[in-house]
This record gives sequence, C-alpha cells and structure tokens, in this order.
Amino acid sequence: MSYSRTNNANSASIDTSKLFGSGTFKNVYAGTYTSGERNGQRCVTKEFKTGCVVEEHYFKEELNICARAQGLIDAFNNASIMNQEIHLNTPEIWTYTSGSKIGEKSLTEPMILNFEKFNSNSGWALTDSTGWAAAMQSLSHFSYDHSGGKFLLCDLQGGRYNDGYVLSDPVIMSKNQNCGPADLGMDGIMSFFQRHKCGAFCDGSWMKPPVLGKAKIPMHQGTTMQAYLPTGNSRTPLTGLGRRGY
Repeated sequence: MSYSRTNNANSASIDTSKLFGSGTFKNVYAGTYTSGERNGQRCVTKEFKTGCVVEEHYFKEELNICARAQGLIDAFNNASIMNQEIHLNTPEIWTYTSGSKIGEKSLTEPMILNFEKFNSNSGWALTDSTGWAAAMQSLSHFSYDHSGGKFLLCDLQGGRYNDGYVLSDPVIMSKNQNCGPADLGMDGIMSFFQRHKCGAFCDGSWMKPPVLGKAKIPMHQGTTMQAYLPTGNSRTPLTGLGRRGY
C-alpha cells in the first residue's frame, strides 16, 4: 500500500499576485482546484526560483526524491510502529496555460493545514520525546536502518489530520550524496545522529553510524543547502494529468 496524498484533479486556479510562502529555492503560491475529485479544495503550486523554472532536470530530480521518500514512509507505516499513519503529499508537474507564466512548469499538490516542522537536514529537531515530534524523529532513524545506512529521511514538516499526518517536501540525505541540493551526505547524516535522542517510537535494534566528535554542520531549523541557487499577476490557470489516490 502506498500512503500517498495526490491531486486527484487536473486543473486549478492559482493566485500568482502574491507569495503564499518561500523556501530556499522554491516559491509557493496558493490556489483552488477547478476540476476532479478535489474540485473546490485548496492547493499550492511550487515554482523553482529564477534560473530553474525551465530546466526539466530540477522537476525530475524532485519527483525522484519524492518517490524514494514515499518508499521509506510506506515501509515505516507497514512496520506498524504506531497506530496512526503518515502520508506524503505527492506533487505533479503542471503547466500554466495562460498569463505571464504560460508554458512554465510548477509542482502542484494539495494544501496542508496546521503546518509545523519537526526536524531539519542539519540536525535540528523538536525535543519532545512523545507524540508526533517523537514519531517523526523515529521515522528519520527508521529510514536509515531500513535502507541499510544508505539514506536518511529528514526535514520533516506537514500538518495533522484526524487519521494521521501529511508531510511535504522532505529531504533525503544519502551516503553517496546524490539526492538533490539539500542532501548533505554523510556529514548531514552524522549531524542528525550526533544530536538524535531515541524516543518512544525508536527501536533499540535500529542501526546507527559510529558517532565521533562534534557535528560538522551548524544546526538550523531551516533547510541547509549544498550550494546557492539564484533567485530571481493575477490568477493563472494550471493544468495537469490528474491521479487518483488519498
């Protein structure tokens, strides 16, 4: 079973006159689905900042990271570590069909309410040893063990719903440092474990790397990137190929 939360729609009206949010290398705009099962529901679209908007490999890399993160989240849910589920917002590449952005692509997904952040890719984490904060640190630790030490899922953020939690835009740090600009490699993985304290949902048998010395990466709540990416209106229609799912 895949614990994926998808668009279930193929068009939306996006308010590009004002930013809904902004990250290290993406801008976020809010809108409303205009067709499909989510018709009338809120959504967001995420655009890479100036210099990235027309480069296909940024979008493909993002979807590849999302797919790998989905596999780790599915494995965590299937291991029955807790009695509620963690889902992942699965973005799709949609294209603006009119206005000043016509022909440009963006990543569209359902809006998440009650947004909060639990850990970052530099080792920062909420310190609560119980509840959802502990569950998310456990998910990160589990991902390292489940992948045999190849990957660490982190930068976990999202919103709580009646039947569980929905995450968006997680980061994967990898042994080979090949999972995008937020992948800080083994230095990032070590920074997580140098600051991680197992809580209520961690298993004592899960593997950890040998932790020596001080963390090499300064701790920040925001996402730390490998390298700097350059930055650079009314409602604008978007269309995409809708997929069914949660």
